[in-house]
Amino acid sequence: MLKRILIVGLIICMSISSFAHFQMIYTPDSDITGKSIVPFELIFTEHPVEGIKSKNMSMGKDDKGGFQSIEEFFVVHRGNKNDLKSILSPIKFGSNGNQGSGYKFNFGANDNGDWVFVLIPYPYFEEKEGTHMQQITKVIVNRGGEETDWNKRMADGYPEIIPLSNPITWKDNMFKGQVVNGEGKPAANIKIVIEYLNADIKNSQFLENLKEDKKTSMTLYSDANGYFSFTPVHTGYWGIVALNAGGEKFKNSRGLSQDAVLWIEAK
Repeated sequence: MLKRILIVGLIICMSISSFAHFQMIYTPDSDITGKSIVPFELIFTEHPVEGIKSKNMSMGKDDKGGFQSIEEFFVVHRGNKNDLKSILSPIKFGSNGNQGSGYKFNFGANDNGDWVFVLIPYPYFEEKEGTHMQQITKVIVNRGGEETDWNKRMADGYPEIIPLSNPITWKDNMFKGQVVNGEGKPAANIKIVIEYLNADIKNSQFLENLKEDKKTSMTLYSDANGYFSFTPVHTGYWGIVALNAGGEKFKNSRGLSQDAVLWIEAK
């Protein structure tokens, strides 16, 4: 019994300390005002701060050597939820020798306000760690400047980062958020890794040149009420991942880290 407890503890520790991957819902600009069609890509990469050197992974890889489709993908606008799985098309992201499978889609917003995209992927099996990770990911785009939905809970039943300040923000303006677990309760003392998207993306791959060489990543912890804050010091996208925010979970007798991911953009 003691041995089993030690093994379980090791699995959980590994999932918390080693995973620093980032699921992305990417579009070049979170301000979609005046755009009739907006391109998006769903990408799974290891360290977006490293750009082209980041290891790209195939979404949905399971522990049997196969690949599974995403569980849910939807957009919320003015409280109305619309499923988007049917409009996804498969892509290969990255250059030869460093490609991962993902998806792309085009979206046209027909009303002003916030459009909140939420992705619940199938748990990815990380062979090196022998455990699964599932990154519940959210990004907000806006049309017309009207604020409507960005501060609402969207992923019921899953851990989530809820913005307390607008996720379309300004460089050097403090961003505040709260990590909640699958029940929507504050998740205390959660390790949070933040990385800057340090390269532009074109033709489904990172461009070679990095944007910045300083102040591009950080690690912090949520407080007793799940709150955290940080200040984006560069313009562009920042990825925030709350590791294992879903608590102790297992899949196929292996550890499962349910992470909450939020992307914000500093203008």
